Amino acid sequence: MIQEAGHSFFDGMKDKGIIAGTVVLSKCGHDKGRIYVVASEHESFLSLCDGDRRTLEAPKRKRRKHVCPLGQIEQAPDWLASLKELPVPQQSSELRKGIRRFMDGHSGPVTK
Repeated sequence: MIQEAGHSFFDGMKDKGIIAGTVVLSKCGHDKGRIYVVASEHESFLSLCDGDRRTLEAPKRKRRKHVCPLGQIEQAPDWLASLKELPVPQQSSELRKGIRRFMDGHSGPVTK
């Protein structure tokens, strides 16, 4: 594992391994219980999108500690890059489909 400058192994564990393409559940705020995909990460903040209220063009900014990771979308870096090349309405549609496919593959109850 290559460590980035200023980041230790324990910092990575504290962040729960949340990276771009991770599906997360919002734990607090007015959007509590809402499911998002992490579009990008910036220190202690994440840019979240769901293709409905929050698109790739206007992601929600939320602290890492306020989300719970559910899993990783398969081929996430390639999938996110290909989404950004599409027109905005199609981006949102494909984003919603990706979240739906992920949730269908994880049929158990979503817990916090």
